[in-house]
Amino acid sequence: MYRVVQESKFKPGDTVYAKVNSKVKLIVRLYYRQIYYCKSAEDPEKKEVVFFERELL
Repeated sequence: MYRVVQESKFKPGDTVYAKVNSKVKLIVRLYYRQIYYCKSAEDPEKKEVVFFERELL
């Protein structure tokens, strides 16, 4: 059995912006199975949002 290493453009803790709403600052919390789990930088208590890499700036 072998393990596939996932290469990602953004690392946990990086600040990113979504293409659809580029005014909202997001922080990457987790990258798992080609999906980024992000939380709001201004309000960390808000619900988490998920994006594919192509949807982030």
